[in-house]
Amino acid sequence: MLTIGALLAVVATVLINYSNYLQKQQLEYLPRIGSESALSTIRAFLNCRPWLIAQGIQILGAWTHNVAVGLAPLSVVQPINASGICLLVILAVTKLHEKASAVDWVGIGSIVLGVILLGISLINTPSVELEYNSVILWFFILLMMAVSVSTLIAAFVRKDERASSFLGIGVGMLVGLTAILTKIAWMDVANRWAEYRVAGVLYSSYFWMAVIFTLIAMVLFQTALQRGAAIVVVPLVTGFSNLIPTVVGFLAFHEPFPSGALMGFFRLASIFLIIGGAVILSLRKEGGAAPKKVYSEDSCKTVYQ
Repeated sequence: MLTIGALLAVVATVLINYSNYLQKQQLEYLPRIGSESALSTIRAFLNCRPWLIAQGIQILGAWTHNVAVGLAPLSVVQPINASGICLLVILAVTKLHEKASAVDWVGIGSIVLGVILLGISLINTPSVELEYNSVILWFFILLMMAVSVSTLIAAFVRKDERASSFLGIGVGMLVGLTAILTKIAWMDVANRWAEYRVAGVLYSSYFWMAVIFTLIAMVLFQTALQRGAAIVVVPLVTGFSNLIPTVVGFLAFHEPFPSGALMGFFRLASIFLIIGGAVILSLRKEGGAAPKKVYSEDSCKTVYQ
């Protein structure tokens, strides 16, 4: 089960990050979220076939990831999921022609190195039975929800170039919370398997909470990609969406801390590197304003004015 879960996690991260690239590519040609009426914005997005294809790939990747979460510990699946950031960075530089300053690369490199060390610290980590401390779990869920909401509020209040970074951090926390809720939903299904079988998913409140969080995170992620560079937004989302489940997996799900001083150091260093990289990226400054664009409903292309 652990091996299958790990393989599915690899497939999921490739699909998700390729979808992120496609979304960023098409969002340049779509109305800026919040600039027009909600109805006209929704109509424009739904009429853009390339964007819909990207969403289909995203959904396939997300559900593949959810299956992986059900088969392997969070502390194994999430670092594998984070490794896909390398694919996104390559596509952003070579295909989207995004550029980052030296300070930006320090922040991006810090997050990527943190993810790598996090993965190394999980080598030979034994799997555990599905159980959790509900008090600790809900403490962290409520805490992360509060931090995420406050970060997102700060992002929308700010009018400067740092708003997209705050959005990336807030979305990353929401995605991380979704992974935790998905894990609990799978546990609900397992506990009710004899009575409901697969239909037990529909009776799990955690499943519906995960669905709601996913929809909210999806809209906010589109907003973040429109307001900032993918090479910055996605590392922030990836870093926090993987850090939170890993930490909660250790504290609430009783997933073991790595044995040995070196592996323990790698685990702690990964946390500081991911958070430190996020702080650096949150202080970045964007370049000049992008040219004004007009959405073309037929082809999702732009006409510059």
